[in-house]
Amino acid sequence: QHIRSMIFRQIVLSLAVLQCASAFVTNSNCYKFETTSALSASTADVGVPSTMGGDDSSVDVDFEAYSKGYKTVFTEVPAAECTALPGGKIPSDLKGTYYRAGPAMFSAGSIAPPKTSIIQPRDGPPIPDGQNPKRMVQHPFDADGGVLGVTFQGNGETATARYRYVRTVAMTNERRKGQRLYRAMDPTRELGSNIGEGIGNDLHTPLFRHHLLPGLNKFRKNTSNTRTVFWGKRLLSMWEGGQPFKLDGLALSTEGRSQLGGILKEEDPMGAKMVIDPVKNHALLYGVKQDARSSEVTVYEFNDSFRLIEQQDGKTSQSFPGFAMISDMAATENYSLFVQPQVSTAMQFLVVKDPGKVLTVEKAPSTLHLVPRIGSGKEAKSISIPFDGVVEAEMQLINAYEDGDSIILDAIRMDGTKKSSSTKGTEWPFATTREEYVNTAAKRSLWRYTVDLRSNSVSKEMLTDTQCFFGVVNPNQSTLPHGPIYMAIGAKGSEVSPPQGVARFDPVTKTMDSWMPEGYEFCGEPMFAPKENAASEDDGYILTVLFNGKTEQSEMVILQSTDISAGPVARIPLGVGIPHGLHGCFTADAEATWAGDEILRRAKLSDKMESRGNRWNEVKSDFSGLGLRLDDMEEYFGDSFLS
Repeated sequence: QHIRSMIFRQIVLSLAVLQCASAFVTNSNCYKFETTSALSASTADVGVPSTMGGDDSSVDVDFEAYSKGYKTVFTEVPAAECTALPGGKIPSDLKGTYYRAGPAMFSAGSIAPPKTSIIQPRDGPPIPDGQNPKRMVQHPFDADGGVLGVTFQGNGETATARYRYVRTVAMTNERRKGQRLYRAMDPTRELGSNIGEGIGNDLHTPLFRHHLLPGLNKFRKNTSNTRTVFWGKRLLSMWEGGQPFKLDGLALSTEGRSQLGGILKEEDPMGAKMVIDPVKNHALLYGVKQDARSSEVTVYEFNDSFRLIEQQDGKTSQSFPGFAMISDMAATENYSLFVQPQVSTAMQFLVVKDPGKVLTVEKAPSTLHLVPRIGSGKEAKSISIPFDGVVEAEMQLINAYEDGDSIILDAIRMDGTKKSSSTKGTEWPFATTREEYVNTAAKRSLWRYTVDLRSNSVSKEMLTDTQCFFGVVNPNQSTLPHGPIYMAIGAKGSEVSPPQGVARFDPVTKTMDSWMPEGYEFCGEPMFAPKENAASEDDGYILTVLFNGKTEQSEMVILQSTDISAGPVARIPLGVGIPHGLHGCFTADAEATWAGDEILRRAKLSDKMESRGNRWNEVKSDFSGLGLRLDDMEEYFGDSFLS
């Protein structure tokens, strides 16, 4: 045993010498990233229509083009200076950085490890989507997350774009193996689109988001693909049911899984929503510990330095009855708001943790929980929402505010009851025809919920039946009475259709101003960005990422927030096809207007560090500097070496 130990140490030392030597020879990745000084392109290059936008009444949705938005990004963009297409101009009073997260790796292991890594993928280098079905995810939400960053320096000429994958533990494991290792959600995805009242496997945001085995384990894959938040000069990528990952705001390189400065324990899950309180300059996050009989929701409140506020140690917890399927939060001056549908668990819940097999969403009233914020002096309330045949579940809570003895909550509601009775499971490329899309995606509409705090009752009203997604308000109006709601909309009015155009909806007059691109172009979440020295609070820009299904390229689209129907003031090619994304943010922080050359230098440094193998696989053992981890030893040296 002593001799074997000496041999092992000698081998490790020799490998260290070789590793150091190779670092002086090469620092390039297996798939070399291209850094472009300018990505301005002609109309012919990116397939831009002859006008800056289209008329929604004439749009014929190209579902084949839409399905192209579920293709893996095989080449990241470290940094690129981008300019607007002819006919548009980047506003000089737009300063700050836009971030957005979304699923991006539909074929597992599609970014090869650095050449300098000793362990190379068993199944070979990345391959095109669909070539090996065993490597394909069965639902878009199960794909590893990528993050887009676009910085506007206010020069009126260029913006600096970058796009990188979040190096989660799970993504790194599959990257090393060249295999899809995490399949725990497959049994649920195979049950088809009708489970969970038609929203359990919804194409865009499924109610069943993760395996139910609690804690850190090989079944609950944290893809970090749902939302980016920027607060206290920190950038986080988030996913429902796991902990956030901290990213470098310039290069988007992954700095590691974050326990928020020791606030979270290893097994503590976090939600994928942050609510900003602009009055107190606080940020709220939440986590849910789920169980069959009772669940515990904890709300964390941070100051502007991303530290828990001192009062009550900065957090408050409340028990909810039953299994709490919660994936969003809103907040007012005095309350945090959660909507909980009634969910029952099967007898085998103790041993089976596949959500589609052991959870049933009941056709019954959901509950609106009002959790008192720290220092509010209010009492907790749980109020039943009147049931109208459609379950309030997997709602997107846009904003809430207090109005005397009432609370107003605006939200996008999903209705999955109109799907066909098909039991076919989702599979890549997910939706190439209208029939496939309407059988996998739920109907969405905008609703207003009014809570009477005196009578402890809730009333609700539909604001518009237009198919809508990703509702947002001006962040400076979060937790306060808000003006317009900005959202992505479908091209066919109230019919089920994918997010395509952008709309500004006035909840008072119930009027809508919208812009619709061509039938093969699809917009994602709109994001409000304030103008420098704005004339009014609503005077700003709406930013959204547009995917062109013909060219399979993406653009940043900029619209005037006060005149959406006028069309884009600028369309900026990003030099990469970015899959249909989820949620993001815009920060006008003075430190988030980095110069393009500064971003490029940081990107090169990040690539260099990763290529040397001392960070790409996350530090987990004394051997990580060699590109080795303890669980690699058996594979590299043989099963009996460490026995």
